[in-house]
Amino acid sequence: MKKIKNWFKYRFAYNSVKEVQSPVSGLVKVVMVLNKPRLIVGNMVQSGGLVRKVWEKAIARLKKKGKKISKVLILGLGCGDCAFEVQKYYPRAKMIGVEIDEHVVDMAKCYFNLATVKNLKIAIEDAAKYVRKLTKEKKPKEFDLIIVDVYLGKKMPKEFRSKRFFERLKKLLRKNGVVAYNHLFFKDYKKEAKKFVKELEPMFPKIELQQTASNLIIFASNK
Repeated sequence: MKKIKNWFKYRFAYNSVKEVQSPVSGLVKVVMVLNKPRLIVGNMVQSGGLVRKVWEKAIARLKKKGKKISKVLILGLGCGDCAFEVQKYYPRAKMIGVEIDEHVVDMAKCYFNLATVKNLKIAIEDAAKYVRKLTKEKKPKEFDLIIVDVYLGKKMPKEFRSKRFFERLKKLLRKNGVVAYNHLFFKDYKKEAKKFVKELEPMFPKIELQQTASNLIIFASNK
C-alpha cells in the first residue's frame, strides 16, 4: 500500500519549470503535471489541463449547432486554450487574441506551443481598452464569436461585467454572432455566476449555459 501511495504522489506531483513576478498578474508559474504544462496565477490554474477541456466542450457545442465562425475575438488569451480549440473545429477562422500580460504570452509561446496556432494575431493590451478602441473605429470590426475569459487568478475585473461593456460587445458582434463568457462555478462563485447571468439577460435576448466541473460557459446572442 505504501508503494502505491508513493507512486500516486510521484505521478501527480508537479514540477515548477518557470516562475515570473509579473507587475500585472503577480506570481506567474508554469508547472508540469504528467509532462503537460499548466499556467498558474494566484494559485489558480489559468491554462492547460481542465481549462483546455472547458473550451474544447464549448467550441464543440458551437460546431455541433452549426454555427458558422470565421472571425473570432478572444479577450483574455492566456496560453491559448480556446485558440487551439477554435483552430481544431474552425481551421480557417481568423482570430485576434488579447492578453494584458506579456509574460503570459512569452510562457505560452515557450511551453504551450502557442506560436503553432495559425491565423492568430496577438495584441498585448488591456482587453477592456482594446474593445473600447475597436468600437470607436470609423467602421468597427465585427466578429462571429467573442470569447471573454478575463480572470486574474479568481477575480474577473468589474469593467468586464458592466452594462457599458456589454453594449460595446454588441457593437462588435455580427448579426448571428455569439459571446461566450467563462465564469467560475463552485462554492460562492455559483451565486455570483447566477447573478451575472441576470445582468446579461436584458442585453442579450438569448442565453444558453454549459456547466463543467468548476466553470460555467455563458453563451449570449441576439437570437
